[in-house]
Amino acid sequence: MSFWDSFKNSPVNPLYMYQRDDPQADANKYLNQIPDIGKQYFNPFIERGKAAGDTLEGQYGKLLNPSSFIDDLMKNYSLSKGATYERDQLGKGIGATAAAGGFAGTPEHQREYGEMADNIMSRDMQQYLQNALGVYNTGLSGEQGFYGTGFDASSALADILGGQKSSQAGLAFQAGTQRNTDRQALFNAIAKIFAQGAGAGA
Repeated sequence: MSFWDSFKNSPVNPLYMYQRDDPQADANKYLNQIPDIGKQYFNPFIERGKAAGDTLEGQYGKLLNPSSFIDDLMKNYSLSKGATYERDQLGKGIGATAAAGGFAGTPEHQREYGEMADNIMSRDMQQYLQNALGVYNTGLSGEQGFYGTGFDASSALADILGGQKSSQAGLAFQAGTQRNTDRQALFNAIAKIFAQGAGAGA
């Protein structure tokens, strides 16, 4: 603070008693900093929440067509190494049994092998789909968490901004009321002086 600022606000200044502070302006110096501080901390969560909302909207939209959604999940499916090994071992076992029984290569042999191989593939596909849905649900839950955090941050920032405006409105009202009070006091003092002067003249 400069010497002049110190002197201006000191009672030794002869003009001190005629000065009027502006509490609204003084308070607004600090109140106006609040939104930027709030945005600094909340905006990253708000922006991430907006992005998560867009992602969720797209993903939930896919669920409106379940067949297409399942097809999309299964398009990258391939028989797992475990199921491939199991199928190969099945083929060797059935082949050896069929050869020993004398019906290798017959329709019955092929039917038996086909059914058991289909069961292995069906079980493997179901496991793949279950795993894929598990990962998908985990991803959705994560995005919902970001969305919820973003919503909370947005609500908190709205409260901050609303509180700031409310405080500024209250200060403006108080400042205006004080100025009106000061004006009325000055008017009354002047009127009193004139009244006394008029009385003395009479």
